[in-house]
Amino acid sequence: MITPVLLEPLLAAAAIALLVIGAAAALVQRNVVKRVIGLAIAGFGAIAALAALGAPDGALVAAVAVVFAQTVVGVTLIVRLQESYTSIEAPEIDETDRTDHEREGVQ
Repeated sequence: MITPVLLEPLLAAAAIALLVIGAAAALVQRNVVKRVIGLAIAGFGAIAALAALGAPDGALVAAVAVVFAQTVVGVTLIVRLQESYTSIEAPEIDETDRTDHEREGVQ
């Protein structure tokens, strides 16, 4: 049987692993939607780590608000990118920017 003394470090380790996995997904993915989802996963991992490490309730509520706001801004950016570039793939957006700058003579 797992005692609470052993369970807390396991929960903290799992939460930190979730944070790292989400952050890695946000950095590696080429699709903007997947990047935003990776950031949300990393945020929830951070919140879980704070909870496992005994953070006060006010800090957890603030962390949830920050992750929610970050996700809302991310979804807003996704919509704006889709409207402007008709794509949410980072290489396609970069290529569109490159051709626009070449056409305008900007380096």
